[in-house]
Amino acid sequence: MKKLESFKPKQTEHDKLLYKIALYLFLILALLILFEKVIGHLPSISSSISYGIHYLNRLTMPFIMGFAIAYVMNPFLNFFERRLMKLSKFFQSRRSMTRILCILINYIIVIGGTVWIVIYLLPEIRDSIMAFATNISVYSTDLNSRIRHIFDQIPFIDSSDVNSVINRILEPLQHASQNAPQILETLAANVYSFGRITLNFIMAIFIAFYMLYDKERFGRKAKKAIYAFFDEAKSERILKNTNRVHHIFNDFIVGKALDSLIIGILAFIGMTFLKAPFPLILALIIGVTNMIPYFGPFIGAIPAILITLLINPPLAIAVGIFVLILQQFDGNFLGPKILGDSVDLSPLWIILAVMIGGAVMGPVGMFIGVPIFATVKVFGGEYIDRLYRKKYPVSDPLQLSEKDDL
Repeated sequence: MKKLESFKPKQTEHDKLLYKIALYLFLILALLILFEKVIGHLPSISSSISYGIHYLNRLTMPFIMGFAIAYVMNPFLNFFERRLMKLSKFFQSRRSMTRILCILINYIIVIGGTVWIVIYLLPEIRDSIMAFATNISVYSTDLNSRIRHIFDQIPFIDSSDVNSVINRILEPLQHASQNAPQILETLAANVYSFGRITLNFIMAIFIAFYMLYDKERFGRKAKKAIYAFFDEAKSERILKNTNRVHHIFNDFIVGKALDSLIIGILAFIGMTFLKAPFPLILALIIGVTNMIPYFGPFIGAIPAILITLLINPPLAIAVGIFVLILQQFDGNFLGPKILGDSVDLSPLWIILAVMIGGAVMGPVGMFIGVPIFATVKVFGGEYIDRLYRKKYPVSDPLQLSEKDDL
């Protein structure tokens, strides 16, 4: 045995160094060859990744839509369940049946509202838009003659200059109205041709039904998974923070939707009472844009006033005053009553959230950007506070109070 060991070549430090260099050179060469192959097939690889993402999106879309439907319906489900439980012991002893009945009540309200929108509201909106688009040139000519008649009485103002300014302001509105018939036809054709969206929505309704019916069991499963992957203290912290995020989003989305619905109804009543032109369109614009925090009321007021100004200039002043009163009522009374401190953001944060959310995700981002920023503000503020307290455990050099947080 000793003789065999004596024939083994002894590796010196120099040999070990050469071995390492050769190994590193081989790995570098292999990586270069792999990189060259990847670069050469980059278009096919990117197309494969794109196809995979597209396929995954198609596969998960019904579940995402179902979760969104269930999430929005959950507060109303809880409301109906509490009412039925208080109403009779019959419902208390039959919780499964009560849950199914409350889900069906939700669906009846939603489906009934959707059917009403399709049967009544959409044709009214379409007819109003078509009527406005057809008569836009008549309204513009009449407005120009009114302005010319008024400013001709003032010697130091040229009425043609005023008309030029007004026409430039109304030019985008005129351009959009001229394309309104083609836009409506395109939208209608696309809506009816997108059978896949309809199928996904039908599947999402069934998925949302089972999510709402078994929401407690799904919650227990999720908690079990969290406790399985993390220790007890961290799991409790994750669940607590998740619950906080849920309350921020739920309170804001449900509250803002209810607030905008009430504002839209009040706007329709007010526009009808003022005999404003196309009250349904004006109320719809005001109600929908009111969903956008801070900027929404101003965005909705501008087209409402411009449309009224184009058709009936004297009435535009009354419409502007009414919208201003409605905004003050919403900002100082209705909004705080419904939303409360669900987001607790200063105007600067709200403006920043709307701008960044709109730049990233468009109109939807302008809406959900606020609860996202509210969540970032809450956890970011707590993290900075922990760092500050850790650095200054005894003294407080800035003498900060809770009002000085982010």
